[in-house]
Amino acid sequence: MAAAGTVELLKRGRIALFAIDEAHCVSQWGHDFRPDYLRLGALAEHWPEVPRIALTATATPETHREVTERLHLGGARHFVASFDRPNIRYRIESKQNARAQLIDFVRGSHSGEAGIVYALSRKRVEQTAAALCAAGIDAVAYHAGLPASERLEAQTRFLREDGVVVVATIAFGMGIDKPDVRFVAHIDLPKSVEGYYQETGRAGRDGLPSETWLAYGLADVVQQRQMIESGKATPLRARIRRGISTRCLRSARVLSVGACFCCATLVRPGLRPVATVMSASIRQVCGTRRSRHRCCSRR
Repeated sequence: MAAAGTVELLKRGRIALFAIDEAHCVSQWGHDFRPDYLRLGALAEHWPEVPRIALTATATPETHREVTERLHLGGARHFVASFDRPNIRYRIESKQNARAQLIDFVRGSHSGEAGIVYALSRKRVEQTAAALCAAGIDAVAYHAGLPASERLEAQTRFLREDGVVVVATIAFGMGIDKPDVRFVAHIDLPKSVEGYYQETGRAGRDGLPSETWLAYGLADVVQQRQMIESGKATPLRARIRRGISTRCLRSARVLSVGACFCCATLVRPGLRPVATVMSASIRQVCGTRRSRHRCCSRR
């Protein structure tokens, strides 16, 4: 919609339906990544008679309202499914030597399997990909600063070949639908809970058991606070994110998505599943006991 002549070009044909994928990008947390999505609200103005459908796998109640408002879908029917992905196991480790920990995780649990590793900076993407390759893991780097030909080659290898690990910034993943991604790893703390859920949701789309891995440390909290302060979020949303950045990740997800995930498997090395020793703060947020949750009964 931002390109000159796009509207006129579309008006020359007969449009049957507008499908807006990854519709969460119109919300506040997605502005920096896909600002052109904000222009899609004009579809209702130019083609009021053409049906429109907005699709996303990451819609918190707040995002849901924002998508409805910005895309002018107030009169539309809404279909909302559960956020629960019972085939995905969540694993979190305290960050000591993140690259060495990542290599141990891939070699020990997912040798020869396809996976995605997310890092916050382009430099860290390239360094991590090089470290994985040096460890004998078939890895490629992907970020917006690479030439288009290199990005295409990396994406093609990941989609068509078996056992390729792609190390990327959040520039990678939108529209990628590879069913047999067996793991998604974060070597840095994600920018938001919504982003984390969006990225980890790329694992196990074939319904088979899959795993996510996250390494966290104090430096991540400092970095996130700096990004929050320098970002474009409203003062209220910034205050909320500052609070969430120091909370238990599970508690943050409860607050963010409006659903309880206390009972999902979340493992720290050497400890019982965190869900088994559910903290009082999470219990206060979700207002439920562990025994009430469907997936807890399996253990």
